[in-house]
Amino acid sequence: ALWPAEDAQLAADAERLARFRAARAERAESYFQANAAQWSAVRSLYVDEAVVDAALIDALPPGPIGRLLDLGSGAGHALAALADRFEEGVGVDGSRAMLDVARATLERQGLAHCSVRLGDLYALPFSPGAFDVCLAHQVLRFLDDPAAAVAEAARALKPGGRLIAVDFAPHALDALRDEHAHRRLGFEDDDMAAWFSAAGLTPRAPRRLPGDPLTMVVWTADRAIPAEARAAADPLFASPAQETAP
Repeated sequence: ALWPAEDAQLAADAERLARFRAARAERAESYFQANAAQWSAVRSLYVDEAVVDAALIDALPPGPIGRLLDLGSGAGHALAALADRFEEGVGVDGSRAMLDVARATLERQGLAHCSVRLGDLYALPFSPGAFDVCLAHQVLRFLDDPAAAVAEAARALKPGGRLIAVDFAPHALDALRDEHAHRRLGFEDDDMAAWFSAAGLTPRAPRRLPGDPLTMVVWTADRAIPAEARAAADPLFASPAQETAP
């Protein structure tokens, strides 16, 4: 919007950008059409996606959210579904084809406060404490080492931030390994809680969304605010060591 309309070079750049975006949208549509059948096949095994989205919204912390990080952002569905709850949303994915799909989705919906980038979930390109919320939405089951991804996500959380993981409860559909590249056939609550705790987070009670035959689970955990920071923010707060008897 700040470009001078009479600048010929910038006008040419804008035309090339429009052609690039059109080509990217075409690539995204081709990729989506090629993979839509298998995505739909997996979605048919659990509760409706709108139910999962509603549970995900309920799992967000109350109040305004500054920055949200979506790990393994895929087609950008979660960023789009939660877009009105945060000021800035960033997605990270290791697939260039999926990034094309996500960027086309975000541009089509006019979500200028959302962006996606290529990245490694085990080595996120962000400083510690950069995000208010980190989301792992149906991505951990594809990873060799989900515990390491949880630890890295926790590193990116600021004090008082929340990590939300959405995935399957344990199941016996072994065909999902070969047909859909699932590395894990669901997760136990105890395992997820142990990974959260090892990463310095405090687990909350999980929420289960029964489907047929798969059950989706929403696990959440919070990074505590250090006592010193709480005291600085709230003069009425006192740590046990500071309290005096009446």
